[in-house]
Amino acid sequence: MKYEFKSIGEMFEKYKIIHVPYYQRDYVWGTKNSGRNLYKFIDDIFTQYQTNPESDYFIGTLAFCSERTNDVIDGQQRITSIILILSLLSKLKCSQNIIERNNDLLMDNGTFVIQEEDYLTEELKFNLRIDTKFSYAQYNVHIDKTVEKIETQIKNDWDGYSENWYDSLYNYILEHVKFISLEYSNIGESLKYFLNINSLSIQLTQSDIFYSILSQSLKICNNIKNIFTIKEKISSLAEGKGLDREIEGYKAYDDNKKSIDNIIYIFLNAYFQKDKNIMYLNETGIGKWLSFYKNEIFQDQLIAKEFTDNFIQYLADFEYIYNSFTNNSNYNVPCNSSLYTSWIMLQYEKYFDILKMLQELFKNRHNYFDGGLNLYKSNSNLIDNEQIEEVAKRLNLTLILNYIRNSNKRLDGFITNISLDNGIYKRSIEDIKVDIVYDYIFNLNYNDGKAKSNSKIKDESRQIKLIFAYQESLLNSVVNESKDFNNYLEDILLSEKFSIEHLYSVNEFDDKDRLNRWRQNKKMFDREEDFDSARFSFENLSLLDSSSNSSANDKEITEKLQIYRNAKKVCNTEYEYLIMSLVEYSEYYNNENIKKLNLPNRAIQNINLNTWDQSENNREFNIEVLKLAVEKIANR
Repeated sequence: MKYEFKSIGEMFEKYKIIHVPYYQRDYVWGTKNSGRNLYKFIDDIFTQYQTNPESDYFIGTLAFCSERTNDVIDGQQRITSIILILSLLSKLKCSQNIIERNNDLLMDNGTFVIQEEDYLTEELKFNLRIDTKFSYAQYNVHIDKTVEKIETQIKNDWDGYSENWYDSLYNYILEHVKFISLEYSNIGESLKYFLNINSLSIQLTQSDIFYSILSQSLKICNNIKNIFTIKEKISSLAEGKGLDREIEGYKAYDDNKKSIDNIIYIFLNAYFQKDKNIMYLNETGIGKWLSFYKNEIFQDQLIAKEFTDNFIQYLADFEYIYNSFTNNSNYNVPCNSSLYTSWIMLQYEKYFDILKMLQELFKNRHNYFDGGLNLYKSNSNLIDNEQIEEVAKRLNLTLILNYIRNSNKRLDGFITNISLDNGIYKRSIEDIKVDIVYDYIFNLNYNDGKAKSNSKIKDESRQIKLIFAYQESLLNSVVNESKDFNNYLEDILLSEKFSIEHLYSVNEFDDKDRLNRWRQNKKMFDREEDFDSARFSFENLSLLDSSSNSSANDKEITEKLQIYRNAKKVCNTEYEYLIMSLVEYSEYYNNENIKKLNLPNRAIQNINLNTWDQSENNREFNIEVLKLAVEKIANR
């Protein structure tokens, strides 16, 4: 790095064309604080000239990088403002000679003095009446308003002088407005300077730092991709549901850009997973981690190319995989697929698990380093749907296993279930199924808040409803083969049509006559907690459409059975076979396809004192139906 004391004229003479790299902020001097910064800047320079036209006016430090193009690292606001001031001063007040001198300054061999990839160059040209294809509708930083402010200030505050006075003012700005010039010959060093000065002023967000580094990486490896298009792509992806949550082990550094940070984090966490410094990614954040530990990606051309190529590919893969698992309408996920089941289960929890799933998938099953695993079709970089389906199947089995055992971490075991050894899954589908302990469902309880005792019984209704939905979907798909299991699962889980039915009503305890009969004849419910334990237990629950459930709520069991017998709201018109299985001679027991399943009969046989005794086959029935449902998922 070298530094010199220079004038504005010497700067333009040396650099001719000044490039504004991506990471520079938008030009805001004309609009921020009602343009007061710009007004004061003009007033100070003009006043200094009026007071002593031979003195210098110092505007601070400007920093540049000359490694490939003449990038302005610090001073973009001042340089852009000076170009506007010179151009409008010459247009409004100066001689033809100065107008021509300014035209030469603005256009060097047909190229405008300020070059910026996105909008600024064309917007400046448009407002300075230089040929451009730019249109008013594309205004980004309102240069038109800045032009209006400068023109007004010149006309109102600095009117009435001779043409020669204004010509001299123009020359004064070029010759006597001076600054300390810092020039770097290395992109990496200049970017470090930029990050340092911004850490002491307006803090850059994590994604801002990342984009700054990525823009330099694209530049040094001559990648044709535009940083602005990449940024727009990430912002578009970040609108996806479930991406704005916190990833376990990583806290996004900007709540307003949490989804963006998460998308970038998933890539870095996978791509650099073999780097010994990866442990600090969670502590420093996505942008600062790269600036601290991975300087080579914006200094070494080959490393930059590898990084940018893989990140761009990652964005395409992320979009495809995310949209596949969320059943984006443009992806036409088949209803009878494992992916469709995954979508239902992920949406059931409002996509709470999707970030964790994507993190593990990209780290353990689809990554980008040498020798890394991938989900591509052979000899291509296109995602193979068959491989995605296999991952989805393993995800579904992982989820149902954790629902059954009531784990708060629904993705426990997912990494193991998708891991490969020499290209072969370490665990087969049969291995995963063996882990499922179906008896665990009887540890689940549904507490509706109408407890009679002070016993603390958890409400595990979400787990129970999903298990019942699996059972109901299996029975209905067996009866009606024209619809898929997923048709029923979607209808039950993603609608508000179904709720959990307590076979015992609270009236069982509130009605002293009925309660006394329970206690005398069956020796049950001597204590309030005994009643709650029975009422909230999985064995004494079922799934029923909400309207029927509401009417059955406090009825005696004889009346409840009539409601169960006629329950018919699955997919609007089909029978609710799961709860019908409690009623002898119902459509459930008459159906030939269900009979072929050889399930235990669990119909209520003995109604006594307006209530019922649990069928001895109830546990076996629940287990067998759930096993069949899991087999359905496992064999897709």
